[in-house]
Amino acid sequence: MARELAFAWEGGFIEVSANEGLEIRAANSTIHFYQREIVVEGLFYTHREYSSGRHRSQKKVVYVDFAFPLKGISDRKPRTLIMSQGDFSVGAFGVSYTPIDGVEYYLTIYPPPGTKYEYAVLTTRVLAILLHPRAQVYMMDEGKVKRLIFV
Repeated sequence: MARELAFAWEGGFIEVSANEGLEIRAANSTIHFYQREIVVEGLFYTHREYSSGRHRSQKKVVYVDFAFPLKGISDRKPRTLIMSQGDFSVGAFGVSYTPIDGVEYYLTIYPPPGTKYEYAVLTTRVLAILLHPRAQVYMMDEGKVKRLIFV
């Protein structure tokens, strides 16, 4: 179980580390994943909530749009840099990294059991969060910090 990893990202790399939750650091933003909330520092622009399906197959997705693309850290070198796709454990979280050469980078975050969301997908422009169908989403605006709280 790794405590810190770095993945190739647009313009450099992003760092993924485990403390109380999972923290993803980029050059222009930091995103924290906890069991009942996700905190975005920096690039938050807006969020959209969608539901689809019926009864047992119903899904709820929240999209967090970034004001600018999520840029990689380029002013220093990581200890270990992962360039190819793979699945990793970082603390209690699972992380799946998928680079598509010349197109996009995807980081899929799988939280531990007991969370209010099933998984999240991070790209350079958006964070998509798949929620349990009955989960409610509240946003707290704390200036440059936005908290998405799941109840």
